Amino acid sequence: MTNQHRDYLHTIDVAVLRLNFEVSQVEVLVHKRLNDPFAGSLALPGLVVSGSTVDTSLPGAVKRLMDSDKVGMATRFIEQVGTVGDAYRDPRAWSSSTYYLAFPEEHVELSDDQMWLSMNGILSGAYKLPFDHNTLCEDIFKRLESKARYSSIPLYMIGRDFTVGEAVAAFSIVLSRPVQKSSMRKRIVKMLEDGYLVETGEKRSGSSGPKSEVYRLVNGAEPYIFDSSLER
Repeated sequence: MTNQHRDYLHTIDVAVLRLNFEVSQVEVLVHKRLNDPFAGSLALPGLVVSGSTVDTSLPGAVKRLMDSDKVGMATRFIEQVGTVGDAYRDPRAWSSSTYYLAFPEEHVELSDDQMWLSMNGILSGAYKLPFDHNTLCEDIFKRLESKARYSSIPLYMIGRDFTVGEAVAAFSIVLSRPVQKSSMRKRIVKMLEDGYLVETGEKRSGSSGPKSEVYRLVNGAEPYIFDSSLER
């Protein structure tokens, strides 16, 4: 038996996530693939890294991807979620992927080849993405949901300025369950005390009731880690 050489591919893939408050859903950025395999399909933004690419590190490859027309938007937060690989996820060769979650800045414009898809639609299988991108989205959403229980990470998915009510809505969407305002107020007080938030001195009207205090995330602050899981 002769040994047959097979190419190996490593990719960087990213799920850029946003909150759509109008429909109370997490949405994922996808783009239309221009080349085979799966030309014309909607997929997570990604790129191949190899000895012939310009990248000398994973952060460099991630920056190249985020600057490309597959993403092309400023992000507030990005985190590596994991690495997977096998002989079946890519029809071209044995391949692996290091994949990330990211949150965009507040106002972004999409190209004609980009769109937002419902994360629920991807997780349910209503949207079939190429390669193993449905599985990557499942892992990425599990990371987001898990960290939302004990950290401030959903606050990075809303505007830099927000009210308690808007924070409650963000956490409730990510966790797929109602979150009490009293629990969120305790978290905001803790973040204020430890310098992760500041009061803007402004008030904003909500859908009902009196105007609410507006808070702002401190620039450059990492997600806050709480000492207990979020209560219902």
